[in-house]
Amino acid sequence: MKYDFYISNFTRIINSDAVPAHDNSGLDLEFGNAEITIKKPYIDADGDQMGNSIFILHDNGLCISMRIESDFLFTFYRENKEDSFKILEAASPEHIRQFAWQTWTAIVDYIEKAEEEGDLEEDSYAAFEKQFGIYGVPYDLERLFEFESEHGGGTYADGFCLTTIDKTGLKTYSEEGSFLRSFIEFATATAGGSTYAIWVINENLDKCPVVVFGDEGGIHPVAKNTEDFLRLLSYDVEITVGWDSVYFYKGEWREEESENREAFVQWLKASLELDPVTTDEEADLILKAASDQFADSLYDFLIKYDIDVDEGFEGLQKYRSFSAFEKNFQGREVPRELVLLYDFQQDHPNYAQYFLLRGYDLSILRNWSENEAFQKAIIPFARATSFGAIYALWDDGSGKETKDMPVVVLDIENGRDVVAENVLQFLRLLTYDIEPVLDGETFKLSNDRDSYATSNNIEAYIEWLMENFGLEPVEEPFEEIIDPAEDKYADAFWNW
Repeated sequence: MKYDFYISNFTRIINSDAVPAHDNSGLDLEFGNAEITIKKPYIDADGDQMGNSIFILHDNGLCISMRIESDFLFTFYRENKEDSFKILEAASPEHIRQFAWQTWTAIVDYIEKAEEEGDLEEDSYAAFEKQFGIYGVPYDLERLFEFESEHGGGTYADGFCLTTIDKTGLKTYSEEGSFLRSFIEFATATAGGSTYAIWVINENLDKCPVVVFGDEGGIHPVAKNTEDFLRLLSYDVEITVGWDSVYFYKGEWREEESENREAFVQWLKASLELDPVTTDEEADLILKAASDQFADSLYDFLIKYDIDVDEGFEGLQKYRSFSAFEKNFQGREVPRELVLLYDFQQDHPNYAQYFLLRGYDLSILRNWSENEAFQKAIIPFARATSFGAIYALWDDGSGKETKDMPVVVLDIENGRDVVAENVLQFLRLLTYDIEPVLDGETFKLSNDRDSYATSNNIEAYIEWLMENFGLEPVEEPFEEIIDPAEDKYADAFWNW
């Protein structure tokens, strides 16, 4: 079997033509949050036998080394930089064995496909597809590639062309592996060198936002998903990108449209049932929707890598002040627990996946209901996910203090649910350090927790929670917190 982890199969991978024969740095691959280096055997300057290996590094610190020595195949792992390497065997932790197996099979598939395709032409679909790695090309972009193959790049949307792009431009912002793996550039945005990229915050790329990287600086979300992005292309205007803003402006001077713009508009309607954008105002609405949902999360993501975001995100700052946070409660008492957490947050950003206490324009609640009673009973207080979901308190009308109100999560596109009985239980839930997921009806947490890099200040948060409230971190979030909260409040919340 091709996936069997035997010396013969390992040797076949190492000796593949897809692995450079004259470059001792080997073949570098990226699968999800892991970097893989495959090296043929070689003799170093000291005459020692080197290479003949596969090295896997996950951005959570897990390392796996596969190597042939003296005709024996060895596999070792190390969970953290501080640990020593151990032999990977049947008794090793299940999540490590699963990760090693999944990565090994992905390597086998990649090498097999690379051998079948041989040298890829830069403008071929195989080359375009390769840059999306294990995720695959989003459906909308796959269809767009077919359209562009027939009509030609740069002929239907001003400044735009699907293409293969290496990481050179991204590396001018940061060379951190976790940063580079978080964006997939796939097209030119302007004649000057700006590019469009998918920000990979979900394994399903169709649900990920599209951002633009300006050739002279500036990183901005431009579309919530690929559907909105294709509608922007139909406007047939080159995007303007600066450090502080991004916009489309047609103006009176723009009288000639691209050669195949009309064919693109007709294709968009017939193939994807999407209406074209026809005014600056319509384009601005798409940009604003993307910014409203993703700019807050993108800002925090970029500052983790010391990327200059002083310009372009000024509008977010007003929502991060304590006065803005306090206004969420509309005159009600702010729970002491959240006041203390706000103080902690000022010195310890990134302490739970994408979570952030912040203020909200209460008009955001209209996304769920125009009913005034609904808007008075829901108290938003924090960002829940990279997709713009929010955490809120629910005033069920029984006279509870704010600290004792149940905590709910609201997602514009994927529903709402109860997550904790009260604020303290919710603070315990944050120690699990996993971004929540709503699938339309139910609240979930990732089952693959070990594949996520922990938040920078999660340990400090756990210590803070213990010192201030004597609470231990949660170990079984559903059994300890989520299920009891749903049993107690879910029916009443849904009926309400």
